[in-house]
Amino acid sequence: MDTFSFLSPAKINLTLQVLKKREDNYHEIYSIFQKIALFDEIEIKIGSSFSLDFLSDERIPLEENLIFKAWKHFKETFRVKQEIKIRVKKRIPLGAGLGGGSSNAGTLLKWLSRIFEIEENYVLELAKRLGADVPFFVKDGFACEAKGIGEELKAYPSFPAYYLLLYPNFQVKTAWAYNKLGITKEKEPLIYESALPPWIQTQGLINDFKPLLYKHYPMYFELESFLQKEGALAVNISGTGSTIYGVFEKPPMLSYLRLKNFLKSVKIYLVKNLD
Repeated sequence: MDTFSFLSPAKINLTLQVLKKREDNYHEIYSIFQKIALFDEIEIKIGSSFSLDFLSDERIPLEENLIFKAWKHFKETFRVKQEIKIRVKKRIPLGAGLGGGSSNAGTLLKWLSRIFEIEENYVLELAKRLGADVPFFVKDGFACEAKGIGEELKAYPSFPAYYLLLYPNFQVKTAWAYNKLGITKEKEPLIYESALPPWIQTQGLINDFKPLLYKHYPMYFELESFLQKEGALAVNISGTGSTIYGVFEKPPMLSYLRLKNFLKSVKIYLVKNLD
């Protein structure tokens, strides 16, 4: 029985601007996706029977999970006769705006395409059907400018940076956030140049969901204040939440230890860009 192990990285959104709501109810966005050094671990064994197990503090329903759907659609699309046993050790929190489920699905598809010798373009088409940001995790790049519903990807520089991620121990459902945002008008994005890190450009780090989340969860004001006092170059929300993060030029180890000691109700991660 062949066994393969690989890392499934989280991502943050350095910007997330919602441009319009389409007739099919999807939203067009402008975003910058950045992979970071926070990983789930995936192990697969190729054999004759299927299983999917999670090592996680939270319950993850099988049928709703993207990695289950990724294998199911891969097997059907490319007529794979074998089955696989999948084991996922979760470190990326759920509903946090860090792309954990999409990463698991995209990372699995990337490695399955190599194991079963399927061209990446075919797998990318399958990834698009699973979720708008799944293709980002199929590709090898570390950062991308994303347009359309998130599936139109263009390589973007991965500038050196460190982040303090604060996960407030609650999930934000993407559908809820988009519904509450209530987009009625179309707008043009504020584009980020590729010559400079986004966090030092004049527009700052934009996330259209930030005002919504701060209104519904006032604790974000306090969390942002903590990050600013620790010297963050910029503070932003990742995805539709719930993670808030601060950007740092150097590893903020003392800040990490201070906040970890003080903010007992929040999970804190110190990570860096993948580059």
